Amino acid sequence: MDRAELIKELHEIAAGMAKAGYRQTPGEGDASMVEQYGFSSLDALEYLLILEEKFDVVFEDEELTEETLFSIEGLATYILDQKAGDSASLA
Repeated sequence: MDRAELIKELHEIAAGMAKAGYRQTPGEGDASMVEQYGFSSLDALEYLLILEEKFDVVFEDEELTEETLFSIEGLATYILDQKAGDSASLA
């Protein structure tokens, strides 16, 4: 999966969880999950659990920064890095 496809899928999953009245399509730049989808911290954590299962990654507590937790770009980077690490360990 390339970065653009991953970002699109991350937005689709988030849109499915969006609060009423919030934009449910990707916006300009990298608006936070709070701004774009109305996520609370608990919503963001639930979203991470969904992503862990879907993409077979683990979000380590010490790596849950604001950028990773609330940013689609940050999440995409984290997931792709995790996947790259998995591929390297299999080689």
